[in-house]
Amino acid sequence: MARKKKKSPLFAEVAFPIPVRHAFTYEVPEHLREILRPGHRVLAPFGNRKLTGFVVDLTDKTHLTDWREIEDVLDPDPVFSDELLRLTQWIAEYYMASWGEVLDAALPSGINLESRRRVELVPGLDREAVLALRDISDKQRELLLLLARKGAMVVQQIEKRLGKTGLNYNLMVLQRKGYVVVHRELIEPRTRIKYGKFATLAPELHDADRLEAEIQQLMQRHERQAEILKALREHPEGISQTDLLRRLKMSSSSLKTLVNKGLVRIERREIFRDYYSGFPVEEVQPIELNEDQKSALETLSELIQQEKFAPVLLYGVTGSGKTQVYIEALHEVRRRGKSAIVLVPEIALTPQTVSRFKAHFGDDVAVLHSRMSVGERYDSWRRIRRGEMHIAIGPRSAIFAPLENIGLIVVDEEHEASYKQSDPSPRYNARDVALVRGKMNNALVILGSATPSVESYFNAKIGKYRLLELPKRVEDLPLPRVEVVDMRKEWQEYHGKPSAIFSRALLGKIAEKLSLREQVILLQNRRGFSTFILCRDCGHVETCPNCNITLTYHIQEHRLRCHYCDFQKPAPAVCPSCNGIHLEYKGVGTQRVEEEIRFHFPSARVVRMDLDTTRRKGAHDRILRDFRDGEYDVLLGTQMVAKGLDFPRVTLVGVISADTTLRLPDFRSSERTFQLLTQVAGRSGRKGKQGEVIVQTFSPENHSIVFAKKHDYLRFFAREILERQDLGYPPFSRIIAIEFKGRNEKEVEKAATRFAGAFSVPGDFQMLGPAPAPISKLKGEYRFHLIFKYDRKKDPGGERIRAQIWKVMDRFGRSRRKTISVTIDVDPMELF
Repeated sequence: MARKKKKSPLFAEVAFPIPVRHAFTYEVPEHLREILRPGHRVLAPFGNRKLTGFVVDLTDKTHLTDWREIEDVLDPDPVFSDELLRLTQWIAEYYMASWGEVLDAALPSGINLESRRRVELVPGLDREAVLALRDISDKQRELLLLLARKGAMVVQQIEKRLGKTGLNYNLMVLQRKGYVVVHRELIEPRTRIKYGKFATLAPELHDADRLEAEIQQLMQRHERQAEILKALREHPEGISQTDLLRRLKMSSSSLKTLVNKGLVRIERREIFRDYYSGFPVEEVQPIELNEDQKSALETLSELIQQEKFAPVLLYGVTGSGKTQVYIEALHEVRRRGKSAIVLVPEIALTPQTVSRFKAHFGDDVAVLHSRMSVGERYDSWRRIRRGEMHIAIGPRSAIFAPLENIGLIVVDEEHEASYKQSDPSPRYNARDVALVRGKMNNALVILGSATPSVESYFNAKIGKYRLLELPKRVEDLPLPRVEVVDMRKEWQEYHGKPSAIFSRALLGKIAEKLSLREQVILLQNRRGFSTFILCRDCGHVETCPNCNITLTYHIQEHRLRCHYCDFQKPAPAVCPSCNGIHLEYKGVGTQRVEEEIRFHFPSARVVRMDLDTTRRKGAHDRILRDFRDGEYDVLLGTQMVAKGLDFPRVTLVGVISADTTLRLPDFRSSERTFQLLTQVAGRSGRKGKQGEVIVQTFSPENHSIVFAKKHDYLRFFAREILERQDLGYPPFSRIIAIEFKGRNEKEVEKAATRFAGAFSVPGDFQMLGPAPAPISKLKGEYRFHLIFKYDRKKDPGGERIRAQIWKVMDRFGRSRRKTISVTIDVDPMELF
């Protein structure tokens, strides 16, 4: 009898969500060969653990002589298409991240499996027996006593109690001596498909006459059962058992009786969790586009029909109707059977925004954003992947939506820094990824803004992007009048001024608008009550022990808080340095502005919107909805109130301090100030009434404030681009920032210096540093920065500089201390 020929092996290249650049080779077991494809999630052994990994390639060859097998496939179909694999590979290469980290970021959180170690004492070993042991160290005894007190614990829990140092060694010794048992167990994913019971009519009751007869018969003696059948008649596709009983205000007994009679069936079905269920959807109002909108839409429609990659910058003043142009372009794309992604800054994901898109596209719209629960995001992602929804709306991570056949990608407010992921890896910019994904799909990409980033407008001016303009507000509404108040003169001229925060002009205008029953938005881009506490006797300032910054005073809790590491402590009654009692609360946060506005206008209904008031799920949406409905007169907040909001009764915007962003140690500080002022000014006078804006500043001569007053982006750009050219900053160069962090300042500086010394600097890039970061200590770690600027013309894609950084990183990684961490940020949005 002929022996059955053994199949030649098949290998999978698996990328794991860890900071390792290369994939790992595993053999594919025979029973998985027919199933496994690139893009699948798999469970594979990794060291002494099991991890979820992503298959990025299949091959029948390997140079390895020893390998392990994949243990299981986690999904019936690949979770990544070929297109998303190519996109994530590009992100990993360009942003210098591992491919596995990028793939992990592209999926909903909480769905991966991994194993962990659980440790427990052997049976019979109790506290007294542990104390009697003579062959263990003090550290090992401490570990055993912890287990005796707490019972079985996972290694991560032990680390939190005893620290990492020597833990693995001590566990191995105790296991070898027979004092502990270490088990491996799989952690269940935090997110999974949710199922529920659904009630439907039995097939024989699908006949209308038969159903009516049953209802009439039950009405005579079992009215509750009849009511259930009536409700199910309205829902032939079925209804959740919970919703049915809640609606009818019944217990389950009557339903069970109908099931036993064979008149109703209970089925187990998937339940899709929807963050926006119950939110009102706007009615579609007929809108007549103005000539500028029609012209822009005509060009966009032509580009859509060509089905070629086309990047477009849609530059339109605030209130010019950019969103309606997006909607009309989406209609054109959907008519052609293609899908679309709409990226918006996180803060713009209000019920108003989602409601407007859902009004036009109904259940074809899937929303993905961080305020949703992990289950809600997972369900939206699954429905997109299954082809049930064709328009994905969300912040930066929505660029990974698993859509097929993409025809349009919109990046609204393209200038927003929130499109850049700063931590953790991958540190990608969703705006730039949108352009790459658009090119891969031969799609139209619209970058929209009233204040385009300097880089984007420069690209439009040199012809890299098509430039479309909306120079006027819809219905020819006038732009708001902006008054700049010089707070230096205010203090000099009005020593007895009624407010330490508000200028006389702003107080007068608030009073005027409140008397007319109009609404006011106030911007102060710092939360808390005071930004620091100063002792007038000795000059002591309370600072964070973990970060090189002052602690912010929060009046409601009477606590000092660090806004970087969240260190907190009670606010002192006397100076902790000299016991002096003359403590001054310096700087102004949103809590202090709120207190001041309530003092001057006690009858005004004021609501504050900052990180402190929007921590709870739905709080952000509720505040904006209540303000729109007229329940508040004044909306006070940080930059949350500056963008994407459209309230018809707002006729005044007040900027408490325009200098907050201007003082940041960053080459983009002027640009950010101009954008923030222009955007918040655009919230005023959007529906027929003249809007007014009052900007308070100690730097009225700064060009960002001068041009924001005039709504003059073009002159601001002309001034800014000259400065960027002189200094060699983007868009004339690109930047890569490398950060070194650790708890020993001298070790961090030494590591950064040694890393910098390993570079030979050719003529196509410049190295700055290493130097302490502007915030030199953060969350207990000292920080040193090394900045590379490279010439876009000499190294257009940055391949040469990245290759050299990787070369040094590989050498440096083998010799550096594990206490020093190194992060690489390509195209950083901030340098402090």
